[in-house]
Amino acid sequence: MAHRKERADSFIQQELTIILRDKVRDPRVAALTITEVSLTQDRRLARVYVASFADQDTIKEGLAALESAKGVLRRELARVLHWPWTPELIFRLDRSWQQGERIDQLLDEVRREREAQEETVDRDSAADSDGNPAP
Repeated sequence: MAHRKERADSFIQQELTIILRDKVRDPRVAALTITEVSLTQDRRLARVYVASFADQDTIKEGLAALESAKGVLRRELARVLHWPWTPELIFRLDRSWQQGERIDQLLDEVRREREAQEETVDRDSAADSDGNPAP
């Protein structure tokens, strides 16, 4: 059953991407990318996660544009789903790339600190073996 839900999630994500590209004329959605769709078990609600590399104001405007285009999105989605109902769409900002970027920054910081400590240890051990202080 989980595989079936994943296929439905993926299908809705693909279809919404196509609908946004071909049917929604609002330029504010151009900066957004649908990264994931997650249906509830009863398929009545779809959480649509979107991401963007744009600034916060552009993202807010894009989310507002998605809300205003919700009727078009659901109508077009109903045409391809052939389900007795069309899921309600809830748009959420996907911050996973920002979190990943922050993790990368922290790992780089740890790596630099480790390299600096290793250099200090190497200099100290070189000074101990020569009997002369390291420069």
